[in-house]
Amino acid sequence: MTRQLFAGVAATAAILLAAVPAQAQFGMNKTPPKNAATPELPRCASPVGTAAIQEPQRDWWTALGLSNPESLIKLMAARSNCLRIVDRNGGLAMRNTEAGLANAGDLQRGSNIGGGQVRGADYFIIPDIVNSNSNSGGANIGGVLGAFAPRGFGAVLGGLSTKSSEAQTILTLVNARTTEQEYVAEGVAKKTDISFGAGGGGLGAGGFAALAGGGYANTDIGKVITAAYFNAFIDLIGHMQQTAPGQAAAAAPIQAYQATQAVALRSSPSPTGASVRNFKIGDQVFPTGQKNGVWWEVDDENGNRGWVSSAMISPRRQ
Repeated sequence: MTRQLFAGVAATAAILLAAVPAQAQFGMNKTPPKNAATPELPRCASPVGTAAIQEPQRDWWTALGLSNPESLIKLMAARSNCLRIVDRNGGLAMRNTEAGLANAGDLQRGSNIGGGQVRGADYFIIPDIVNSNSNSGGANIGGVLGAFAPRGFGAVLGGLSTKSSEAQTILTLVNARTTEQEYVAEGVAKKTDISFGAGGGGLGAGGFAALAGGGYANTDIGKVITAAYFNAFIDLIGHMQQTAPGQAAAAAPIQAYQATQAVALRSSPSPTGASVRNFKIGDQVFPTGQKNGVWWEVDDENGNRGWVSSAMISPRRQ
């Protein structure tokens, strides 16, 4: 029986090892983590942007008996008032169901479910884990399996006893409009270096673990991962707050419009203005934000600037 159990654990180790990046297979850096002690959760007077949380390609949480860390990030965003979160997972699916009912005429009058109402995301946030190790100083895979193997197998697989836990997490910030990876926030935590009591305005890492659920409050490694994400979130918000007010929602490129019919680009906001060039249906224009009644100032793809009637252009669809 013992031999069969060990063989099963060893097989699982081989599968997990193939799925874990090389930098995670050799344990964490042995130097003390720079942000191991969890500081205060930031409090923002107003959100610095709107974000959607994207599930990472690698499902690392299942092997640890945890749920997707999306709930942790949503909770921190809400409690800090630093980010608006738009739900592109279950929330969007339910909204689409309501929109389908509206299109079928099944909703009550005034339900107001329709086009043009979904808030756009300024950013995508991708939570991931660089390393999790429930055997301090041991190899990552040994640590993960040691948390689930019978007593004694953790020492065999990881080479160390399960006396402390550690985790290194990242939150990747991606500009939703340009797809540019703007920042990678890092957070590390060790069981021996942090407190799971109250903190951060009455809600420390342990409090977030309990409220988020998904197994994060049930194990030391779950609590440590929560603390690491807590630290990464603080790093992320600190970076975003360095952006000048009003620019955190992205120094975004101007949205493209297109001509809906043949129209002239005028040198002034008047039908008698000199013609700069002629647009064909489908030609792209880029509004500058300057308006004069129904006339909008626009640039063409070559940088020519002039005025067109807003009735002659519409947002370009993807």
